[in-house]
Amino acid sequence: MKTPLTQQQLVHEGSFMGCFDFVPKRLRVGPWCTAFPIYMSILLAKLVYWMPQKESFDLDEAALSAHPLAYEATWLYNVIIFFWMKFVLLQCLRVRGPGIVATYTIQSWIMLTTRHGLSALAPFLPRQHFLLWFNEMLRFPALATATITFCFWNFLIAPVHFFNIIFAVLNTLVTSSRQFEFLDLWLALAAAVSYAFFYLLVLDRIGVHLYPIFSPRTLWSVLSWSALLVTYFLVFLGWNQVISSWSPLFKEMQEQG
Repeated sequence: MKTPLTQQQLVHEGSFMGCFDFVPKRLRVGPWCTAFPIYMSILLAKLVYWMPQKESFDLDEAALSAHPLAYEATWLYNVIIFFWMKFVLLQCLRVRGPGIVATYTIQSWIMLTTRHGLSALAPFLPRQHFLLWFNEMLRFPALATATITFCFWNFLIAPVHFFNIIFAVLNTLVTSSRQFEFLDLWLALAAAVSYAFFYLLVLDRIGVHLYPIFSPRTLWSVLSWSALLVTYFLVFLGWNQVISSWSPLFKEMQEQG
């Protein structure tokens, strides 16, 4: 059963400038599946309900100081990769235009670029500086989006940007062996749900169907979005297992770096 309670397309045939005519019409035109708005409302309510206590956002000294020291090898790595990733991003923007920022892949790239830049800047910031806190808040979201980008958007769909996962591991695991906590998972899920609402309420309305599998016009979308969120949990558990198993090696690399 369908209902017109939700979004009406703002462009003809639900295809921005005809660029998405290849997407089946039933996935880009018409009302949303009845169950989908209910599903998203429950998802948002759950996210708010699960929000960690305010004290959880107060990181200790060890977490805030988990960054390379100035001029050591891992610091130089962050500096070099930051400028390289920034160059790639600027080239993509020049060739493809600013619209690519709306994609999950590029947002993941921007997040990881920011992590490298802040990690390079960190040794020169005073303790308790906001950017140190922000850098640590980005740690798992950057790793999670890079992992998902590598495994799904790139590895299965188009084998590009495979550097994502390499840079993410070097930046988030080698420089810090802190186990990820519920706060890290919640931040990644909050970012994912925020992107979901942006995709559904903005991109879908203007006919930009980057990922047709997530179209809200079919009941399958509930399964698609659920599978994506479950993937975040699996990524969280998987990388924590890696940290537990490889923490001696990571600590040795930190000491040498």
